[in-house]
Amino acid sequence: MTKRPAIPKAKVTSETSEEEAFQNTVVRPVIKMKHDLLIACTKRYIATKKPDFSLLNTEKKLHYVNSCFEQDHALRSELRGVIIGQFTLQEYERYSAMSNAINKRIVNIIKERMLDHLKFLSN
Repeated sequence: MTKRPAIPKAKVTSETSEEEAFQNTVVRPVIKMKHDLLIACTKRYIATKKPDFSLLNTEKKLHYVNSCFEQDHALRSELRGVIIGQFTLQEYERYSAMSNAINKRIVNIIKERMLDHLKFLSN
């Protein structure tokens, strides 16, 4: 099993909310560890839904990826599953207590990551 990378900026203080602490100590390292798989899943999704994606200009690509994350429940569920599947039992139990908030955070982080790595989705 691949070891989760450390996230140097992931500071947790006594004033950090439980959701933010979980995001910074669990979710972000898992997303970083699974980056290549998240790219591959998103790329496959785009290839099946928008075969001419690589022909779009950057602005239209950004808009398309953004709208996919906003409108497609199946894509969001698949990508969340990639992340949640890496949780330990204890992490999953913590996640379950605040799943709505964490799900939104997971999707937003992945969406931003995909938008930042747009060039990898066009190949």
